[in-house]
Amino acid sequence: MLKKTRLVFSGVVLLVLSLILSACSNQSSVPSKSQDSSGTNTTVMKINVGYLPDLHGAAPIVIGDQKGYFKDAGLQVNPLKFLTGPQEFQAMASGNLDIAYIGPGAFPLVVQGQGKVLTVDSTNEGDVVWATKKSGIKTLSDLKGKNIAVTKGSSAEMILDLALKKVSLKPSDVNLVNMDVAGSVAAFVANKVDAVATWVPYTNEIEKQVGTDNIVKLANDATFEPDHVFPQMWVVRPSFLEKNPEAVNRFMKAWSQANDYRISHLDEAVQLTSKFTQVPEDSLKVQVKTTNWIESSKLNSDLTDGTIKKWLGNLENLFIETGKVKTYVDPDQYLAPAPMAQALKK
Repeated sequence: MLKKTRLVFSGVVLLVLSLILSACSNQSSVPSKSQDSSGTNTTVMKINVGYLPDLHGAAPIVIGDQKGYFKDAGLQVNPLKFLTGPQEFQAMASGNLDIAYIGPGAFPLVVQGQGKVLTVDSTNEGDVVWATKKSGIKTLSDLKGKNIAVTKGSSAEMILDLALKKVSLKPSDVNLVNMDVAGSVAAFVANKVDAVATWVPYTNEIEKQVGTDNIVKLANDATFEPDHVFPQMWVVRPSFLEKNPEAVNRFMKAWSQANDYRISHLDEAVQLTSKFTQVPEDSLKVQVKTTNWIESSKLNSDLTDGTIKKWLGNLENLFIETGKVKTYVDPDQYLAPAPMAQALKK
């Protein structure tokens, strides 16, 4: 058994090692003088930006750096790696993080006033609820009384909540095992749990280790569409936006360029992101197929015409139904569309 366990963990070691949380920097976001390529003195803003190591959160960071978008915008970006959105909000609360990418699972913290949404990154169909064939689970109803590995505060927990509700089960009807995402992958592969709620690119590692014939695929984001849309988003610490609006405007300008480059060069984006995060390319390629990519100009119009407001309002209602949000808050209170509009101004 020990030998088998070691083999399981060695199979995911490349992915796990790449996802260790980077220590937060105490570097403050302050202007400093530098020279551009023409030798002219310019003011450079230093900002701390949090990302999750995938094609959504990391690609704009590495593209912005590699293609010079951050430099052209007068930014020095200090990238900080996290595993979940709640961890990022903890860093924001301590003042160590200015801007961050989050999945929809962390959205309740936005509603609570811990961040403002600058833009949606994309919409997602990469969250899953899977069971092992050995567990005997064949349908969602069979989850009752079973052990399910889940990362609390993640988008996968959100999908699990919806899946349980679909068959009139409550979280108390199952045994939820709260684990970080690397631990949940290892537990599922080693048959330590009956089921798992996780997301791409970790699903790819599970399929490689377990084999698709040994997995019962119970639900994913698409199961609940079109009633629910699951947007990933970029958020800013409210006090940072208030004190440093120019830095936020610059970030959104560079991010918009990087986003559009990512969409039109997805193969290159996969390669750059893999090198930056050490996540295997084949795992990242799965995200290409489970993501609805949205060009920056469309995102800007969706921010201004109420489309994104509607998405977030519906998402908020979902979390109210599951008890993770107590009171509805008008999305206008946590949406900050001005930096995106400024970024795309001709």
